Amino acid sequence: MTANTVYEVFLALSPEEREKFIVLVKGQEEKPKYDFRKKKSKKIKFTKEDAIEYLLATVFKPKY
Repeated sequence: MTANTVYEVFLALSPEEREKFIVLVKGQEEKPKYDFRKKKSKKIKFTKEDAIEYLLATVFKPKY
């Protein structure tokens, strides 16, 4: 759906329905669902020793 289609539908509404639509649209503008600017990434912190221990325990373990 494009903005032009929405605008044409808006013009076809009765004056009461136009007011309801405007209230709904303004309500959406005030409450953004997600702010992409404040995205924080969760980084796992581990040391070189932790990595060596993991590799020895999982990758280089002897197979019987």
